Amino acid sequence: MLWVHGELSPLERLAAASFVVNGFRLKLWSYDRVTNLPRGVELCDAREIVPESRVFTYGNGSYAGFADLFRYSVLCREGGLWADTDVICLVNASALRALGDNGFLVSERTRKGSVQINVNVIHHPSPAPGDLIDLARVVAERFPVDTMVWGDIGPKLATTLVKAYPRLAPPIMAPDFANPVDWWECPRRLLSASARLPSEAWFLHAYNETWRRAGQDKSPPYPAGSVLAEVFARYQAYL
Repeated sequence: MLWVHGELSPLERLAAASFVVNGFRLKLWSYDRVTNLPRGVELCDAREIVPESRVFTYGNGSYAGFADLFRYSVLCREGGLWADTDVICLVNASALRALGDNGFLVSERTRKGSVQINVNVIHHPSPAPGDLIDLARVVAERFPVDTMVWGDIGPKLATTLVKAYPRLAPPIMAPDFANPVDWWECPRRLLSASARLPSEAWFLHAYNETWRRAGQDKSPPYPAGSVLAEVFARYQAYL
């Protein structure tokens, strides 16, 4: 995970704790001292992966574009599992270990009824020069920041590379695997008592940006019976 600077909100702490509780060794890379990490999270210096001088934001202050560059860079160097800080883990690490060296990408539904790659979760256990993630890293490093818009080096780039070079692509997981709640239904459906997650969901993407746009506080307590209330109850002892 990457958290550029500052303290984690309760939602990010919940996401981090969910991985630790499920048996993952979680490294959180940052350019800052993060003092409110859940127990068991390892704080790492992000400068080891990308120089701090390369950090950039969109016009609205979001680090999402930089996070795309960072994820490809750290996966190319270290391999393993990447998850955004708004992704909650729902399965034990043993499920991932059972996949062996088989990596995967995940997908999400679009409002137009199609499916595209989302880079919020990437399993890349065996990095190699010229693989799909390495190609994404090269493009992301050279993409002009001043012309970049939301998703250019994230979902758009990953989807384009998969379509252009299918022989380099790992298996693509269906949307319900890591993005079971569509982005345009967040945070409303996450806070609804009538919503339920599909059984095939390994991860839950909370789409942090939609909370900001909606002006919704990410802090508990969450509505009783809601998806987030149930997840929070599962992991709150570890926060």
